[in-house]
Amino acid sequence: MRVVRQAADVPRNAGPLALAAGFLDGVHLGHRRVIQAARERARAAGGQTWVLTFDPHPLRVLRPASAPLLITPLPLKLRILEELGVEGCLVRNFTPEFARLEPEEFVAELATGLPGLAGIAVGAGWRFGHRGAGDAALLARLAAQHGFAVDLVPPVEVGGSAVSSTRVREAVAAGDMAAAAALLGRRFSVEGVVEPGRRIGRELGFPTANVAALGELHPPPGVYAVQARLDGRSLGGAAYIGTRPTYGADGAPVLEVFLFDFDGDLYGRTLEVAFIERLRGDETFPDAAALQARIALDVDRARRLAGPEPAAQPSGATPPKELPRHPVPRRRTQDMGTEKQCR
Repeated sequence: MRVVRQAADVPRNAGPLALAAGFLDGVHLGHRRVIQAARERARAAGGQTWVLTFDPHPLRVLRPASAPLLITPLPLKLRILEELGVEGCLVRNFTPEFARLEPEEFVAELATGLPGLAGIAVGAGWRFGHRGAGDAALLARLAAQHGFAVDLVPPVEVGGSAVSSTRVREAVAAGDMAAAAALLGRRFSVEGVVEPGRRIGRELGFPTANVAALGELHPPPGVYAVQARLDGRSLGGAAYIGTRPTYGADGAPVLEVFLFDFDGDLYGRTLEVAFIERLRGDETFPDAAALQARIALDVDRARRLAGPEPAAQPSGATPPKELPRHPVPRRRTQDMGTEKQCR
């Protein structure tokens, strides 16, 4: 997938282009429906499917204190888009100057800067331009003036309510990984580089990969069944998120992953960790032997749960029962660090 930061850098021979536009945090089922609409438009025009997204999140610039925790940092978002078959992505730098563009200026920039713009697909509630003054009706009028089509995509519903990035954040913050997966069309995941730790897990018989997670949003402290991905290889495992209370809580939460049936050097390599189910919360144990025994039980249960990810359902079919509602997570000031294993 080609990634550019300016419309002028889109290859001139890439057109006609159909854009799916939005911040697309999480690339959830609603976003996938927008991408599918752009893909259908591109197919009809004999062109390519591209995504228009922004970096950083607009609220980071406009109202930093209100900016949400990101579900998918930009590198992970781009990889998901590539796996969905998107051929290119225009990542527009969201700056104070860009935020001051009037809707008409923003659309004119796209129409004149992109080669053969055939259409733009957006969610029906998408807003654009200075102070969000542009809506679907204005986009349709401007598109007619510039000679491209607009596809307004209605919300996808799961569990009786519209899928949204906010709902995904709520589910992840509550540790409800099944609800998050139902909204995303895939398991929620984080990724980061494996770094050296304190080797506590190795001493207990469960050596862990200590992942410096790049994401902002992560599940609450506890032990999880996970499926990891390393260089295209899928590996089951058990993961711990927490502050290691048995060994004296010492700062920011860490992410530690014990991979089943794996023997190799992981230091410096990037590991993606997809969360399947929360097995239990974080606990303090009286001694290392008690912790070791509990880890063995956790690993046994995680082995039974771990497995390849089910195929995504971009059509957004509604599950048979209502999903629970969860409170919106507040922005954390600490990032996940590195270190040890299931406790």
